[in-house]
Amino acid sequence: MGVKIRERRLSSGDVAFYIDTYHKDFGRFSQKTGLQANPKNRKAYNQIKAEAVAKAHKIELELQRDPSGVFTRKAMAGDDFIEYFRLDAESKRYPTNMNTLKHLSDFTRGSLPFSSLNQQWLERFKRHLLSVDGLGQNTAGDYFGTLKTIIRKAYREGYVEINFTDKVLGIPGTDVERHFLNFDEIEILNRAKCDNSMVRAAYIFACFSGLRLSDVGSLRWEQICAVNGQYFLKFKQRKTGQWENMPLCDQAATTLKEVQGFHAEHAPSGSDKVFILPVRSQISSMLYSWGIRAGLHWRLHFHSSRHTFASLSLSTGANVFTTSKLLGHRDQRTTAIYSHSYDSDKIKAVQGFPTLSPVVESQPVALLPEVIVPVPEQKLQPRPAMVAQAGSIAEALQAKGEKIAKALSLEKSEHGRYVFNGKEFSAVELAMEV
Repeated sequence: MGVKIRERRLSSGDVAFYIDTYHKDFGRFSQKTGLQANPKNRKAYNQIKAEAVAKAHKIELELQRDPSGVFTRKAMAGDDFIEYFRLDAESKRYPTNMNTLKHLSDFTRGSLPFSSLNQQWLERFKRHLLSVDGLGQNTAGDYFGTLKTIIRKAYREGYVEINFTDKVLGIPGTDVERHFLNFDEIEILNRAKCDNSMVRAAYIFACFSGLRLSDVGSLRWEQICAVNGQYFLKFKQRKTGQWENMPLCDQAATTLKEVQGFHAEHAPSGSDKVFILPVRSQISSMLYSWGIRAGLHWRLHFHSSRHTFASLSLSTGANVFTTSKLLGHRDQRTTAIYSHSYDSDKIKAVQGFPTLSPVVESQPVALLPEVIVPVPEQKLQPRPAMVAQAGSIAEALQAKGEKIAKALSLEKSEHGRYVFNGKEFSAVELAMEV
């Protein structure tokens, strides 16, 4: 029984580190560590070699405790990761997982043994996603996050020896415009022609319930109940796996009643599903046409209904915490992004500002001149004391103006202002004018 480090020289001049494992009852096998370094750079070489030695030491300890388990994982590591990913993706049928599989297959040419998965490979795939033409950074981040999730699953199941995903940073998201509808726009959209009554009802229902398309599509009648006239919806979010008990607003309940009438056309043989929907590509096409007929300046997509629900909830007075619960968010920071997606409260706030009185052109606009008042050095005060100083200047100008008016025997107008040279002045304005 033994575990040894082996170096293999590469054409680039680097050496790759392998770990050779032997046991008298189970045989021997060699595995890649995913580590390599150039011997000319002694510091980096020694650091990388130390990592390889640490890995070998860990395998040696495991071999002493459970030699069968070590050799079982070796056999599993020879399996194909792409096929493993494919089976998982096809069982869920999430678009993000299927699209990640496509990019993964393109990058690996359709095959990748578990033994080749390591931190360096994951970094290369990350760079690959960021270099794909037409693939946005946020979408690339979703695909990369999906891949890391599946690798962690493979680690838990014993296909991968080390969970290296935490050592690779995710792809940061960028701020994007989140399209949503205000209530008037929902009214217009609701009156516009849609090619499929079920698609129309599903979108309107989502605007007033906040459900994702995946949750709307899997919704069943048995999940809907009424308690004292209030309709509730119980469902398990497909994305988060959390069970939610959601109260439905009147409009959502009304839409569900409409859907019952559509079943004769869309599910003549009967169905326990609430919404009988076509495939996602057809839904996308129908929503696009519907949005054009309604006069939208952006492409209507189903997830905008969720943005709409969040905006309606916040704009009608619900706080972020409540809206977060209605949306099924685990983190309120996810909900908070929607608080920036509507402007009605901002408009109301600025419209409440007071306005200045109109300026009469015949009335001179007087500005207080800059006055420098010498202050003895020992009496210097902090900055706030300047407010009182400004008040004393105004009082002095007021007194001076009263003296001038008295000296010139000026009369006051019906507005209580002194009349001088055919114009009206306050005492302060008169002091500065004369």
